Amino acid sequence: MKNRLKLSSLISLIVVVIFASCAKNDVTTITLNKTTSYLIIGQTDTIKSTLTSTGDIEKIPQAWTSSNTSIAKVTSEGIVTGVGAGTAIISVKAGVKTVSCTVTVDDKILPNLTQGELWYYGDAYGTRDSINGTGSNNYILYLASSGINMDNLNGFGEILIVELNTSLSVKDSIPVGIYDMMTDLSKITNFAPFTLVPGYVDSNTGYPWGCWYFGIITAPVSSGNMNVTRLNNIFTINYVFFDDYGVKISGTYHGAINYKDGTLSASQMQQKTRFQSKHVNMTKKAMKFKRR
Repeated sequence: MKNRLKLSSLISLIVVVIFASCAKNDVTTITLNKTTSYLIIGQTDTIKSTLTSTGDIEKIPQAWTSSNTSIAKVTSEGIVTGVGAGTAIISVKAGVKTVSCTVTVDDKILPNLTQGELWYYGDAYGTRDSINGTGSNNYILYLASSGINMDNLNGFGEILIVELNTSLSVKDSIPVGIYDMMTDLSKITNFAPFTLVPGYVDSNTGYPWGCWYFGIITAPVSSGNMNVTRLNNIFTINYVFFDDYGVKISGTYHGAINYKDGTLSASQMQQKTRFQSKHVNMTKKAMKFKRR
């Protein structure tokens, strides 16, 4: 009788061990920190998963997939990148459980900009040609949404930075007309009136110069144009820009634009610590933008 009890106990123990071994890493639930995500092309987002299981969660592999990698791609860590306009389903599978997040990718940004400020920097690129009587003055135009403090560019919202060139005779305003983005920065003569400077990062200082958008994404503006009209002191600026990913940044600014002379010293201005004058060559501008 005792031997039968021992045998029965041994069999029960073996069954429990086998069962526990089989169920060790079974996934019971998977949850995500979000079920929808909105991205601009080139922007990334991280989707985080949480598992519960009957065993060691650390040993349970997770497989991330995208229903359309031409719209959104995902890494093995759940980092999603917008690739093209449209909607894709990002899924993660662990064990027999699968959960998904719907990712919408947009290819356009429509800023709501209500504040304007223009900074004058003179012939910052040294374009003056005394023999041919040509050259250009350089400006930085700041257009921002209502949540931005224009004194230091801090706050929550959007900022569109437009670097433009005018004739040497213009020192306090933006002439009306169409301004086209330059495609070649290698020649001083290309910094001509009615041109815009594409956004880039200086290799020496790391500062972003030229035309930039800060908001939903941070992106250098690489192509496009703006059309300026004016009635008394009210400007209307229609802009259509594109970043390196082809994202369209467009809209209309309508309102006054405050003028600041960036060629004055800091003591004369008593504000605007975001710029610092410096001697420059063809590839460097006479100001730097202090990023938020």
